[in-house]
Amino acid sequence: MNIYLIGFMGSGKSTAGRKIAAALHWHFLDLDYVAVDQQGLTIPEMFRLHGESFFRDAETKALHDISSRSKTVIACGGGTPCSETNMEIMKRTGIVVYLKMTAPALVSRLVASKNKRPLLEEAGEGGISAKVESLLNVRTPWYEQADIITDGLNIDTGEITELLAARIRDAGAFL
Repeated sequence: MNIYLIGFMGSGKSTAGRKIAAALHWHFLDLDYVAVDQQGLTIPEMFRLHGESFFRDAETKALHDISSRSKTVIACGGGTPCSETNMEIMKRTGIVVYLKMTAPALVSRLVASKNKRPLLEEAGEGGISAKVESLLNVRTPWYEQADIITDGLNIDTGEITELLAARIRDAGAFL
């Protein structure tokens, strides 16, 4: 069993994932880094050289490959859960947790972030809010299929870890 953290870019999946993994004494993986390692290209390079669909295929391959692991907390890319294949893999092999945040909070984090986000580059600083709103509208129905939905802005990793531990214990009775 794994724990998959999903949510929009900038929602804190990697930060929360490391804390949850440490608290559970599990492994931590960032799916973006797995895809980068497998492809030998950075995410911006994948987008620039081959397009978004290439990146999404690389992301799905990485997810499929690591889903066979167990006791791993996985921070997924913002678009990872937005396919039936990926959502099915995550649901079948673990617990899916959505770190939910409002568009204004996400924009604030993304503008302050040093990370390059290929989907936001062409929006320019003035268009980031509109692009975030648009992507969030498309992705929210996917995100809301999560097993657990929690406030990403004020996440209490201790509380979410306790909730996850209880879910894992309950699931263990059925495994």
